[in-house]
Amino acid sequence: MTSYREAELKHGRIAMAATLGWIAQPGFHPLAKDCHIKTPTDPIKTLYELPPAGFLQIFIFIGFLEFLGLKIKENPTYAAGDLLGASELVDNTDAGWVDYQQKELNNGRLAMFAIMGFWIQDL
Repeated sequence: MTSYREAELKHGRIAMAATLGWIAQPGFHPLAKDCHIKTPTDPIKTLYELPPAGFLQIFIFIGFLEFLGLKIKENPTYAAGDLLGASELVDNTDAGWVDYQQKELNNGRLAMFAIMGFWIQDL
């Protein structure tokens, strides 16, 4: 069950970042001209305009994060979704921490639906 929870947290965090990027990108994208992107207002068209070097950078960064996640899992005190060892700093029985984790999970679930809706609406 922990692997499913970890996958849900990871997808939720990615969806939250994607949703924020989808909303903020049309109004603020300072590197668009440096990346040779002509239409930074449309995220789907931006994918087609991104040079291969940009895709390579994204691929390498995601690979680094996955490698970091595998190394963190080797820690015997690892908890599902614990990215940088924050669970060692906080007591898991603390009501505030449990509430924070539940909010992150719920916001991640909402963001997964939001980014799907944005994507489908833009197509």
